[in-house]
Amino acid sequence: MTNRQRNLGINIRVTPEEKKKIERNARKCRLNVSEYLRQIAMKVVPKELPAKEIEDSFLRINEVIRTVSDLKRQSPDPVTQKFCDEIYADLLRIMVETLQLMRHIYPKPEVKSDGND
Repeated sequence: MTNRQRNLGINIRVTPEEKKKIERNARKCRLNVSEYLRQIAMKVVPKELPAKEIEDSFLRINEVIRTVSDLKRQSPDPVTQKFCDEIYADLLRIMVETLQLMRHIYPKPEVKSDGND
């Protein structure tokens, strides 16, 4: 739905602490407060996203993986190919371990329902 179709407002009162928490949670999901609250109201659990720095690190690791794969493909030397395989496996393991750690650092936000639909 485009913003032009959203021409009605809903105002709510919150404490300063509630406001900070809502803003912080919206930021973690990379949403503005309106979209964050809209998703919660529609019973969509906004997905908390990793920090931009972590995302950038993954992109850099992925680039190194591509470079190692290219090197292996271009090299006829079996020692170089074995070395590339080891680096490739290590980088993939690091990415998987990091994702597993992130799942503990960034637990999915919970939307509590009062049972009234």
